[in-house]
Amino acid sequence: MKRSILFKTLFFLLITTLWTFGAVSGVWAHGGHDHKAEPSISLPDVLAKVNETDIKKSLIWPGLTQTVKRYKDRGIPLTRAQEKVAAKKLLQDQINRHLLLKKADTMGIQVSSDKVDEEIDTVKKQFPSEKEFLKQLKLKEMTLQQYQQELKEDILIDAVFRRELGQGIKVTDQQIEDYFKKNPLKFSSEEQRRASVILIKVNPKAGSAGDRKARKSLQKILDKLKKGGDFAELARLHSQDSLGKRGGDLGFFTKDRMFGPFSKLAFKLKVGQVSEIFRTKHGYQILKVTGKKEGKKGTLENEKENIRKLLIDREIKTKSHPYLEALRKKADIKIYF
Repeated sequence: MKRSILFKTLFFLLITTLWTFGAVSGVWAHGGHDHKAEPSISLPDVLAKVNETDIKKSLIWPGLTQTVKRYKDRGIPLTRAQEKVAAKKLLQDQINRHLLLKKADTMGIQVSSDKVDEEIDTVKKQFPSEKEFLKQLKLKEMTLQQYQQELKEDILIDAVFRRELGQGIKVTDQQIEDYFKKNPLKFSSEEQRRASVILIKVNPKAGSAGDRKARKSLQKILDKLKKGGDFAELARLHSQDSLGKRGGDLGFFTKDRMFGPFSKLAFKLKVGQVSEIFRTKHGYQILKVTGKKEGKKGTLENEKENIRKLLIDREIKTKSHPYLEALRKKADIKIYF
């Protein structure tokens, strides 16, 4: 297992955990811009000055917009006071980010394009297809170049922490063995599948005619798929369940953790295959297998170095807060709201 970046952006995950009242948000979280839910507060164009550098409103506005939209979608819209608290937290994150990037520059740390590409490939694997990955970037109003730049900065920040805090951290064989014994499930897993579904509901009041209509509608979709149509796109256009807006993606699941008909088909079909139409209590559906993870049973011998890296990373994270505080004390920071 290759060493991961300690503080990744990974927009497709962090947009759902960017900021929560009473909790500390991910230090390097960023989000896209959604014009449907603008914050109600007014902020100055320059929010702060760190040494001689302006921290502009444009750096936090997309993340603030995502936060406002998320709470609004949950039916608990933020008050103006809560929006301001969120904005201040996002600003502090940007100040920290600026200081760490300046530190990376002072230390002469550089990042190759190959390293950035490697991280992009890791992100893409979390999506059913590259097309879906690019579509999500577009939905967040972020170009691939912008995302590459953010990942590059994350790698630089990660390198600062590793060089400044990782040196001298010692992990004993006994600590490794203890961790392995206490966390057996982390190193063993059942076989998993990833699948997407399209649902066409049946109107129970329409009788057999309604049943035939639903099946006919889904057959037309299946015919388009057989001619090369994109499953995720067709799911977004036609699927009549909450998964439709996500391209029908069910994510990864084990055989016993999924609705029976889905699980049976997912573990029967090969990756890339689409099922024939099948009936459930929800209506008529089709399923496409989009991924597969083999089961594994880890051993202490095989996992030893992975655990060592994990424990070192955990120690670095513990030291990161006081390190940031020390950087901030040395800087001239002025906040304007």
